[in-house]
Amino acid sequence: MYIPKANGRTRPLGIPTVKDRVMQALVKSALEPEWETRFEANSYGFRPGRCTMDAIEAIFSAAVQKGASPWFLDADISGCFDNIEHQPLLDRLPVFTTTIRRWLRAGTIELGTYKDTETGTPQGGIVSPLLANVALDGLERLFDGPRKGSGRAKARGPSKKAAPNTGITLVRFADDFVVAAPTREALESYVLPKIKTFLAERGLSLNPDKTKIVNLNEGFDFLGFNVRRYPNGKLLTKPQDKKVVEHLRGMKAWLKNNVHVSEDGVIHTLSPKILGWAGYYRHSVAKQVYQKAGSRLWRMLWAWARRRHPTKSTGWLKQRYFIRKGDRDWIFATRTGRDMLTLPLYDRIKIVRHVKVQGSASPMDPALRDYWDKRQKARLKALMVSKKRLRLLEKQGHACAQCKVRFDPDDEMEDMDEHHHEPRRGGGSDAETNLRLVHRWCHQAHHRREKAARA
Repeated sequence: MYIPKANGRTRPLGIPTVKDRVMQALVKSALEPEWETRFEANSYGFRPGRCTMDAIEAIFSAAVQKGASPWFLDADISGCFDNIEHQPLLDRLPVFTTTIRRWLRAGTIELGTYKDTETGTPQGGIVSPLLANVALDGLERLFDGPRKGSGRAKARGPSKKAAPNTGITLVRFADDFVVAAPTREALESYVLPKIKTFLAERGLSLNPDKTKIVNLNEGFDFLGFNVRRYPNGKLLTKPQDKKVVEHLRGMKAWLKNNVHVSEDGVIHTLSPKILGWAGYYRHSVAKQVYQKAGSRLWRMLWAWARRRHPTKSTGWLKQRYFIRKGDRDWIFATRTGRDMLTLPLYDRIKIVRHVKVQGSASPMDPALRDYWDKRQKARLKALMVSKKRLRLLEKQGHACAQCKVRFDPDDEMEDMDEHHHEPRRGGGSDAETNLRLVHRWCHQAHHRREKAARA
């Protein structure tokens, strides 16, 4: 399959057979605990318990310190998954090498045509992200990595030693990474040659179109965020302008092409988009962006209503599509049965500072079970928009009421459903005492079982 990229090109996505996917999941479950103890502290992509905000916070903590390195290499590896050399990767694996070699060399079939795979690992493979991390492990250690001591030490800041590595910090998320250094010359003459040599040994190279050296005063974009030190001396991470424009254009295009959709259809379609996008940026300096996005979306909704009813008055349109709730007016809403559905507001998403994962800490380390338990609860609480759901979450011990498995803060929050213990068709109410939080798939399975039992 081919999936679109931001530059208009497409990326090939290799889809293993079901049997291979099952086998890859088994191999990953065996390899991952061992490699989690080896991976570098400032590696955050495709690892359990780590997310993009951990990488952003690592950059922030390294750049905000007094005397921190002001020059950054914003780098991207060209076709990382497609070009990894097989043998250097296999040489690093102590077990399963024969099985993994067969997967890597299995070839692809597209529209009945077979093609050999001499390099790379298929991006659709379950084990591929782990293999990519194994291949790239060691980048941070090129520059001494984190400070010596506890494996849970914080990101490395400015160094005081007199050596070429002085003040160099590398933060990586999958195949994207940034390197901080005291001078531009250090990046050009020392950092870049070492990185290019490291990548060449693995059959990889830097993408010249996406790799650049910038000063922190100019700022740079990384993982959808903009990191910049402003003239007043403050270092801020904000949503990337390009991502804001893309999001709003997507909302506008959908509304323009779906004038016929009912109000509840608009709310059910746009709500996950708003909550997902705003939830991703809620740990950054995004308050003004939220206000502008909310204002822009309101104008889109008003234009959508005008196109549906070109002859109706302003007062009629307001009464039909908008309500007042609390201190806010002009909230897009509709009534379905006994429920009043409202479209979420961007600026009601609370800005919360993200706490970076501690250094090399892994959820697979039994000695850190208490740390990860507290961290998971705190992240779930920070991500929860609804106060009612937060109360239900704490009442249930942060676990699904049906399968009893803990909710994962890295899963999408829209995959959490409210289940009526006493069904509404039987007279059950919407009171909190009658509601349970469950996984969406648990909810669907429950109602399928009930429907089969009634049949």
